[in-house]
Amino acid sequence: MKLIKLTCSDFARIAYASVPLGPGLNVLYGPNDLGKSTLAKALRAVLLLPHTSRAIEAWTPWGREASPWVELTFRGDDGRVWRVRKEYARSGGTSLLTASPDGETFTEEAKGRHVDGVLRELLRWGIPGPGGKGSPRGMPQSFLAQALLGEQGDAAVALAASLTGDADESGRDRLTEALEALAVDERFRSVLDAADQMVSQAYSPSGK
Repeated sequence: MKLIKLTCSDFARIAYASVPLGPGLNVLYGPNDLGKSTLAKALRAVLLLPHTSRAIEAWTPWGREASPWVELTFRGDDGRVWRVRKEYARSGGTSLLTASPDGETFTEEAKGRHVDGVLRELLRWGIPGPGGKGSPRGMPQSFLAQALLGEQGDAAVALAASLTGDADESGRDRLTEALEALAVDERFRSVLDAADQMVSQAYSPSGK
């Protein structure tokens, strides 16, 4: 999954923001209270939080009538470009998921409550589909969701997280596939072989 663009409006203190995201590492920087952490929360919400969740009230603007909405464009593992848009409203809200083979022409893939089910199948982060057994209320949590989209300052929580707490096997399966692919990577193998040689030099066969 590669993030392409994040746009949000009336999300907490952000009236409007549109942030293009390039390949590789992206860094948000600036003075305090600029909205950097809020953008991260918007990203977390559009991927994980159903538009019907009351948890969005924490990010609804105060003192004026406005409904937060967030839109994220990303490239999936299937090579297609996906665009998810969620509007959170006290009296309802909407979700729409579209996809495109070229990033130009998008067609509807899911809408309403079905969006989160499709997203969780695409992400495979160990979060069960909405409405089923073990389905979470509020912001869903899983090992990969915590590791990839953890709250700022929650490093200890991320390090303490475990796959054993996941209600769905998809996160474990995804990590297993990634580790199997890593095991045959030439650079990884060379580093591992070098580390084995150093261990052999430093320790006896009995481990002393």
